[in-house]
Amino acid sequence: MKKIQRRKKVSTYRLSQGYLVVVRLIPWIQTKDGCVWLASFAAGKSRRQINDWLKRKTKRKRVRHLDSHLTGKHGNFIQGLGVYQLRDWVNKLLPGDSIIMRCESANPDKQFRVWKKWFQRKEAAEWDINEKFKSFFYYKPKQVK
Repeated sequence: MKKIQRRKKVSTYRLSQGYLVVVRLIPWIQTKDGCVWLASFAAGKSRRQINDWLKRKTKRKRVRHLDSHLTGKHGNFIQGLGVYQLRDWVNKLLPGDSIIMRCESANPDKQFRVWKKWFQRKEAAEWDINEKFKSFFYYKPKQVK
């Protein structure tokens, strides 16, 4: 049986006040049933700033700036963009694959509270919410019941 190759998925949005939003889904862990995808999104003023943050080049000033600042008044809109793109990717997910989304913002407790409310109200019940690790997990079963 041939191993299925998976490529990362990236969506980029430009906002009106110069912000750039990148939503990405990368294959994180290969399992016998499929693949675990890691979802993340970032907002910044330049592509270089966002790429440095996503690649965790922590010695750079741009990365430290993103780690310590929130996105201001565009925060809710950016979170919404990310979750809507994630919903689209969930529908295209192959059976046996799963998605994990972790809270890694400048204020992860606040981000987790917002996302938890969002997932409990607006998303399907298949999402597992992990309070200990501040993460959200979705698994698409191989066989539909």
